[in-house]
Parts: sequence; structure tokens; C-alpha cells
Amino acid sequence: MPAIDDNLIESIHSSGYKTAIVAAGGGSGAVHALLSHPGASRFVFEAQIPYSPEAMFDYLGERLDSFCSAKAAATLAGRAFERALVFSLSSKTGYPILGISCTAALQTNRERKGSDRAFACIKSRKETAVRELVVPVGSRLEQEAAVSKAFLEYLVEFLGENRV
Repeated sequence: MPAIDDNLIESIHSSGYKTAIVAAGGGSGAVHALLSHPGASRFVFEAQIPYSPEAMFDYLGERLDSFCSAKAAATLAGRAFERALVFSLSSKTGYPILGISCTAALQTNRERKGSDRAFACIKSRKETAVRELVVPVGSRLEQEAAVSKAFLEYLVEFLGENRV
């Protein structure tokens, strides 16, 4: 997977926010980029990748009709926000918090319902913002790289608008 620009990651890490992040089915490259850059703990409380239906149920405590939809992204970000809130209260950081999620249905070697697609969601105290991400035609690796980059760019855009 191509490297994500260090300046992009640094702008996220130095945003002053703390987050819990969850990626399901795609977007794990964004998690890797965030965690492999020095200073990740300035931004990340935790990162989770529930991949199977059983892991999704355990993470959410409920079953979803679809694991890859705007609703699923919002549900995942809501749960991540709850977890970030618990971490922020226990650590008394005082940072503004976010729950962020990415869910994607990318190229697979089995028959699947629906097309290749991806959604990202960012949940703050004031809003829940969902965006459908473009999934290019290509290999699974190419799609993962594109979705992860789009997810991080969406996060930078959100943070740049100084929402709390």
C-alpha cells in the first residue's frame, strides 16, 4: 500500500482532538497510517477492526441489516464516540473527542450482494457527519489504499472546519 503523506497524518495528530476509530471491511490502511506515525497517542485513544459478523455484533451489541451503509457507518461512529467519551472521562484529558468510522465493501473472492462501496462517519458532541467515499475499480489493494486515503482526507477536512 502506498505511504500516506506524513504532513496529512501530522495535521490529524496535532488537531487537539482525541478519538476512538473503527474500521470494518476497509479503511484499515488509515488506521495503520495513524498508528505508525510518531505521536499517535496524541490523537488515538483506541483503534478497532471488527471484521466478521460476530465481531461486529460484539462491538455494537446489535445486528445491522448491512455492514456497509451510511447507517452502519453512523452506528459504528456512535459506538466509537461512546468509547472515546469513557476514555476521556477516565483520563480527564479535557480534549474534544470524536468517534470515527469507515466501513467498506471492497473486491472479494466470493459472491456478494451489492456493489463495491465505502462510507465514513465522524461523530462529535454536536454532529454526526457521514460521507460516501469513492471506491475505484481495481484490485482489493488499490481499493483499500484509495478508501484509506479518502477517509483520512475527509477527517482532515472535518478537523479543519473547527467543529467540536
